[in-house]
Amino acid sequence: MKIYHKNLIFKSKYLDSGFTLAEVLISSALTLVVVSSAGFGLIQILMTNQKSTAKGELQYNTNRAIEFITEEVKPGIKIESDAVAALSEAPDFTLPTGAKPVLVIQIPNIPQRIIYYTRPAPNPWHGPNTIERWGPKFQNDGQYDNSEINTPETWEYSVLIDNIDNTATNPICASEWQISNADAINGFHACVDSQQKLVKLNLATTATNPVWHENLTYEVNTNAFARANMTQSITENSPSFKIIDKKLTIDKPANLKFEILGGDIACGAGGVTIPVATNLYVNGTQQTWNTNTPLSLPNQPAGSTFDVESIAGNGAVCSNYSMTVSTNNTNSSQVKVLVNGDAVPNITPFDNQSTIESFLQKYIEDGKIKLPDNQAIYLFEVGTTDQSSSAFDLQDNVVLATIDNAQ
Repeated sequence: MKIYHKNLIFKSKYLDSGFTLAEVLISSALTLVVVSSAGFGLIQILMTNQKSTAKGELQYNTNRAIEFITEEVKPGIKIESDAVAALSEAPDFTLPTGAKPVLVIQIPNIPQRIIYYTRPAPNPWHGPNTIERWGPKFQNDGQYDNSEINTPETWEYSVLIDNIDNTATNPICASEWQISNADAINGFHACVDSQQKLVKLNLATTATNPVWHENLTYEVNTNAFARANMTQSITENSPSFKIIDKKLTIDKPANLKFEILGGDIACGAGGVTIPVATNLYVNGTQQTWNTNTPLSLPNQPAGSTFDVESIAGNGAVCSNYSMTVSTNNTNSSQVKVLVNGDAVPNITPFDNQSTIESFLQKYIEDGKIKLPDNQAIYLFEVGTTDQSSSAFDLQDNVVLATIDNAQ
């Protein structure tokens, strides 16, 4: 009995022993610190991983977008140096509200220009802006959809990439290069060289997240070359000239010839024919030209500029009617300059007059202008300034320019 009693006492003391309240509080605080530190570290790891993933996606999408654009530039004939003015070459395109055209490309055998532009990001795309493309769709093999090429009225707008920044560095083009749209957002802009063959593209994207408390940005620059002429075996002896804002400029010494292909303008329906005079200006100086025969200008020095002017009326017919239209007016919609591959304007002439096609029979193939790369055609409207008028038919005076290298 005595031994049993002792064992019982011993066990009772062991069962009654434990931690004090202070010890419990201290151990709980230490546990909380350890768990909090581990949790904070885990959160930081997750945030860093999320941020790294987002940055990788941003770079990947940006690089893919710029690659897509440059691939479409490569088969081009020309990159328009004035993206805003070039919208007239895509009559079926309507610029969305708030959009800014940046890159306009002429592609062989495509009837209208292909257009890249920015606009404020619509739902569900991420802002501040998106880049959209207007043009024929692509097939799975990367070629244009043949069912859409000749039906630009069916071409659709499509978003290429979102997250386009609007706070990147201001666009600055090198000397003798032109920014395609001076009003373009800084996140996407283009500089075009004087020959309208080379373009420098700048693309900046951004991504935000309140968890990071900072913005991610990524910017890429690249050059793209419209090399259709190279693939068409154009030699170094080809004449070097450009037509910017309707003004023709030669880049090396050349022989030029201008000739009248025809024209038709009358004083109202069934009225008398209104005479049209054509003038040619070299570096702003008018040349003597008997328009019954071609005007030849041999050995013109590099850098020379050429403007064509049409004057309707001589003060003796149609109540002394008179109107002058010149390529020197870069904003004029009354003169259009066509080169190889351009679509022939589909316009019904006023009062059953001669059509544009009737003057250009030798220069049309499948509805498009077929010219050597050393020629250009001018179409003048000198009957009205109202583009909605039935008299606005761009066939009042048609002029052909030919440029050959000087020997």
